[in-house]
Amino acid sequence: MKIEQRIGRIHRIGQTQDVFIFNFCLKGSIEEYILRILHDKINMFELVVGEIETILGNVDDEFDFSEIVMDIWLKHQVKPELDTAFEQLADNLLKAKNQYQQIQELDEQIFGEDFEA
Repeated sequence: MKIEQRIGRIHRIGQTQDVFIFNFCLKGSIEEYILRILHDKINMFELVVGEIETILGNVDDEFDFSEIVMDIWLKHQVKPELDTAFEQLADNLLKAKNQYQQIQELDEQIFGEDFEA
């Protein structure tokens, strides 16, 4: 959410020039894993904040992204295990995103494009 908020501050409605966002992180850090999941695996940055919250809610009713990331980071100190655990998290989020998109498509078919939740 912090990254999305930062992007929102820079890229405002009515912006006339392209905006480029760079997120720097230390290789092998927890930030690298988070950015890789959000950007490379799920393309979360294409979504708005409300959609991200809905997708995270589709994973599990008690899903807390930061808590799960920290838990993975602390439990898996060996790099291959860490990679596998973050890949599993990415897969779960991707499934939730796909489910969310299917629901959005169904809403559009039923209610038309003007429907807003």
